[in-house]
Parts: sequence; structure tokens; C-alpha cells
Amino acid sequence: MKIAAIPRNSSDSPNMTEHDKAILLAVAEKLKSKGHSVDILNDDESNIPDGYDALYHMSRTGSVLSGIRKMGEKAMNSVASVENCSRKRFMQLLSDAGASQPPFCITETEGGIPAIDYPIWLKNAEGWSAHPKDVQYITNESEAQEALHDYRARGHKEIICCRHTKGDIVKFYGVKGRFFHWQYPDPQKSKFGLEKINGATSHNPFDENALHINAQKAADAIGLEIYGGDAIITKEGEIFIIDINDFPSFSCCREAASEAISEYIISKLRV
Repeated sequence: MKIAAIPRNSSDSPNMTEHDKAILLAVAEKLKSKGHSVDILNDDESNIPDGYDALYHMSRTGSVLSGIRKMGEKAMNSVASVENCSRKRFMQLLSDAGASQPPFCITETEGGIPAIDYPIWLKNAEGWSAHPKDVQYITNESEAQEALHDYRARGHKEIICCRHTKGDIVKFYGVKGRFFHWQYPDPQKSKFGLEKINGATSHNPFDENALHINAQKAADAIGLEIYGGDAIITKEGEIFIIDINDFPSFSCCREAASEAISEYIISKLRV
């Protein structure tokens, strides 16, 4: 079978470009070892050449996604699911699905901060986190006003206001029906180093199967087949999903993940 792959544009992969590229290439090698041909296309391919039986991609570029959309179910992840990873959209979808996440509200940057106890998180509601200040930890009103000014200056009209939840951060990675892995954050593999806000890991006990169930529930709500994200584990063992995204780098589990992703792609070819 003939398969295409499209990497993530470096502008959408701050501090993670090489890790993202590595998983894309690792999957390609697995597919080739199983007898399939793989072409690595550029993340500026608005017109995908004909003749491909499947395509897997990490793209978030609008013009490229338009080209990928034409491939329908041959594309993994679907364009709709990638678009659903825009923060405002995924948080609303998770809320509708009953997935556990910290309390939040959506507000306009021209307005004030809703009445909520500090500390809080303010997050750009539009698109993905690509700027160091797209997600900001806020401890008082003065910081909140400064953050609002920054969002307005960068042209953002809406933000997410989210309650800070104390606990351990865990990173999770999944391939629908085939693979799930979690681990505590590696400070050497962080976009903007925000994990340090929660302090040292306390190793709060929790139900690992419940994490898997909650993560898959979130991915299903969005429509993702290949996904990753972050969760908070409180000292009581509660699990809160705080982020989810399409096709992460899988850098901590690349070998196992690339095998699972390649097998998932092949299983879709057989349908």
C-alpha cells in the first residue's frame, strides 16, 4: 500500500520540532518494514497528490488541512478532530461528554475576570499553544489585568479562565484500541516549562485504568485516534484532564507507540 505522511510545521511545534519529526519517521520505518511505501510530504501541501491509500499527519496548517480533508477516512487524525483540539472547542466537547476537568469559563479579553478565587490559569481560547504566554498562571488581580492586556495586544478576543487544581501532573499518550502510556513530566521535554508551577511530584496514588478510561473518553469526544494530553492527579486520587492534543511526539515511548500507530494505520487499510 502507498501511504503519505505530513510533519508538523515548526511554528506549531515550539521546542518540540525534532521530537515530533522523530515519531513521524519512526512510524514510516515501521510501515516500510511491513511492506508498505511511505512518502514524507511537506507541511505546505495544500493539494495532496492522488494515489495514496492512507495518510497520517501532524499538520495544523489551515491550507494543508483543507487538502487533507479531501482524503476523508483515509486521513489519520481526521481534520475535524484536529480542529476540535482548539482549546475552546475541546474544553466544551469534554464538558458535553462529561469528562472530568477543572471548572472553567470562557470570557472576552475586553471584559474583566469573572469572580473566582486565585490562583487561576488564563489560556488563549483560540487554536493551540504556540506562544509562551498563551497559557498564564495568575495569582492576583494585578497579574490578571496584565495578562488581559497581553492577550488583547496579541489580537486575542477570548480566553479560558480555569481554576488551578493542586496535584501531580501526568502526561498520557494513546492510540485508539491499541496503546496507552502515562508518565510524570520530563523537564527536558517541555514546551514552555509550565509543569513546574505544580511543584515536585508527590506520586499521589490513583487508578491507572481510570486515567486510561478518562483519556480515551476525552479523545473520543474530540474524535482523535492518535492522541496525547495532560491530567492532574489530586492527593485524593481524583483525575482531571487539563489538555489534549492531536498526534504528540510520543518521545518517552516512541518505539512502542510507533509500532502501535503503524498497526493502527494498517488496520484501517484493511477496512
